[in-house]
Amino acid sequence: MSRLIFDRKDLTPLAYADDHEWTTDRLKDEFFLSLTKNGYYLQAKNLIYRIPLTEQNPKSEKEVVTFIINFKDLSSRVQNEFLEYSKLYPCGNIILLLKEIVIRLFENLDYNYTHMSVMKKLRVKLNGL
Repeated sequence: MSRLIFDRKDLTPLAYADDHEWTTDRLKDEFFLSLTKNGYYLQAKNLIYRIPLTEQNPKSEKEVVTFIINFKDLSSRVQNEFLEYSKLYPCGNIILLLKEIVIRLFENLDYNYTHMSVMKKLRVKLNGL
């Protein structure tokens, strides 16, 4: 397993060239690419205008609009690096990381709508972890 680098103060020019060490930004980029290769744009396209703009008071969890990612759809390297990241950081950081990655899909579909509406209401769930 490669060593992850999340603190940019520790990076040297040689560390950037080393393919064995991933920064948080590299993890985000590779995760995003795995999603695009596995057709997650279609899910984003289907959900973008279904995410409620007002406060949600769902009667059940099934009524909540959630972007679902299947862990097995990610490349093995992304899976390993994500697991390493999740060991180092609390759950709140993991949720924020997932939302930042998924927001990029929505931004590519409708940037203004995403930033005015979707960002505040987006829910992301990672299945199979």
